Amino acid sequence: KLTGKLLWETTLPAAGNATPAVYEIDGREYVVIVCGGGKNGAPSGSSIVAFALP
Repeated sequence: KLTGKLLWETTLPAAGNATPAVYEIDGREYVVIVCGGGKNGAPSGSSIVAFALP
């Protein structure tokens, strides 16, 4: 059943600057996003953050 219920959230090290991507390795799925900052008062820095799905 689709409810729209928030299942999880986190704080990124900087603003998300790209569309998230999903990939799979050995049957496990991951979500990855590129983060960076320095514009509009966002924290500076560059990171690629990946999260494993359960």
